[in-house]
Amino acid sequence: MTSNHVALSPEQHKNTKVRTDVGFQFAEKIHVVPTVITEFADVAANCPIIFIKDENSERMRVAAMLGLEVEKNLYVKDGEWQGTHVPMNLGRVPFSFTPLGDSQQLGAAIDMDSDFVSETEGTPLFDEKGEPTDYNKQVNNFLATLFQGEMATQKFTEAVSKYDLLREFHLQMEDESGAKRELVGLFTPTANRVQQLSDEAILELNKDGFLAGIHIAIQSLAQVKRLARRYNQAGGPVIKSIRIQMVDDEQPITQ
Repeated sequence: MTSNHVALSPEQHKNTKVRTDVGFQFAEKIHVVPTVITEFADVAANCPIIFIKDENSERMRVAAMLGLEVEKNLYVKDGEWQGTHVPMNLGRVPFSFTPLGDSQQLGAAIDMDSDFVSETEGTPLFDEKGEPTDYNKQVNNFLATLFQGEMATQKFTEAVSKYDLLREFHLQMEDESGAKRELVGLFTPTANRVQQLSDEAILELNKDGFLAGIHIAIQSLAQVKRLARRYNQAGGPVIKSIRIQMVDDEQPITQ
């Protein structure tokens, strides 16, 4: 999917409107999406929270797992979102962050190639005087909240790595024909590693607000069963069993 993000400005976007009736077709092939710690509880009520290595930096990234196959989102059906929470990095579309000039400040950008964007229909971003509309202000508030969440999540993943809490696991599946497959390269905090932390480390993680996030991520792995159920409802070979296999034989709290 191509994109053409440009910084929002009253001069360039005085006639630009955003359609809110497009739906979630754009997300049909997104099977994992970055998530932020401030939405962990809502995400975990819908799907697993996993950690994966960034291909370029080897740093750990935290994401919501939306499917069991590449390019197959089990939470989008007929363009409609099927869960109770839309991950913020999907909810922000067609907007994103962009640097403002030479400063280190960030502003809102919009993808001019998005199906959401129109010159003829939708909600305007600026009024006749060139002032931001209420919708524009809502977008900027949402992006500001997301950015704060991104910063907190970066510190969270650094803390999880610092205390060596992550362990790799494989998601093993078997369908009704007996065919087996597994997803690899997935990581999660484990209860064993948390229990081995010193009192000082526990206090630090709790003070920073990270301890709750760690436990939410661990518990969220129970949602792999929901993914399997959604997968089976979508048709194709029925998954008859799905299990989490820790690479080093450690077991998470839930499976």
